[in-house]
Amino acid sequence: MNNKLLGGAFALPLALCAVPACAQEVSNEEIAVTALRPDAHGPAGTMSDHVHKQGDLMLGLMWMHESYGGANRSGATPLTPAEVAAAGYTVLGSKMTMDMAMLHVMYAPNDRITLMLVPSWMRMGMTMEGLPAVAGAPASSHGGHSLMPGQTMAHSVQGIGDTQFGALVSLSRRPALSAHAGLMVSAPTGKSDRRNADGSYVHYMMQGGSGTWDLNPSFTLHGAGRHFGWGAQVAYLFRAEDANSAGFRFGDRFSATAWASKPVTHTLSLSTRLAFTREGAIKGHYNGAHSHASPPDRQGNYGGTRIDAGLGANLIVAKRVRLGLEAALPVYQNLNGIQLPRKFSGNVSASLMF
Repeated sequence: MNNKLLGGAFALPLALCAVPACAQEVSNEEIAVTALRPDAHGPAGTMSDHVHKQGDLMLGLMWMHESYGGANRSGATPLTPAEVAAAGYTVLGSKMTMDMAMLHVMYAPNDRITLMLVPSWMRMGMTMEGLPAVAGAPASSHGGHSLMPGQTMAHSVQGIGDTQFGALVSLSRRPALSAHAGLMVSAPTGKSDRRNADGSYVHYMMQGGSGTWDLNPSFTLHGAGRHFGWGAQVAYLFRAEDANSAGFRFGDRFSATAWASKPVTHTLSLSTRLAFTREGAIKGHYNGAHSHASPPDRQGNYGGTRIDAGLGANLIVAKRVRLGLEAALPVYQNLNGIQLPRKFSGNVSASLMF
């Protein structure tokens, strides 16, 4: 994405936040009735998707799971282990999982502004596999361990992730069409300098945080008809620093998603969603000892374009308790360099209003 598009993506939500005339006055009764719909919140896999009325305090938990596996890909093309070895690697990732737990704290000091705080915890696990030997290539190794062709080794890391905080600003609160703009800041509370037992840095994707201060502006529309609901959101994750203390920074990420929902009862709704993501490759390079033996060790093998399709359900257990569930599969992946493709993602959410 060029600088002009980046500037536009970053400036649009901020400009919208600065225009009070955009706000639509509606009664508290209308807001309350709309908020009681099971699809008043977006699917479980969405964030910054809803706002609150004055005085509301919400505590929520969200768990996100992603699994990766199958043949490594170059762009959209699957590769054999021999082809990965021919590209100069002696080890590849055969499968990976990522789990993230997030605490959502939301408070609305007035009907216009909703404040958010989102600390997180992460766990990543990866299985590495030795590749067939190529003439003149070094022996397969990973983190100081030698791997024979076809031999596997699993490793994992876990710990505190980055912490987000910011605000969502209501622009319209009409039940038929609401809109809000958001600006979240990501503080680098997660580790970005984890190392293997031999002192070398772990794969970039195994770090618990970005190590940089990041900005995440967004703009969200939400509509509610008598029989159906819908929503759409665009967001841009901008890395606000050139590099972290380990010498690199993750790529910027643009995302757009749209969903449709159907209330089945007064307490249950079903949803379907499409999500588009485009992420840049890693910039910079580890500033200490690290391996180049596997694709996850090289910064050009990160980012790309992905489209996911999901199905979900929202349930109101009581007036103050909501549950959400969503499962998604990738329908298109065009990955930078050589990477392990995503196979599945799932999200579970629960929230309590005070």
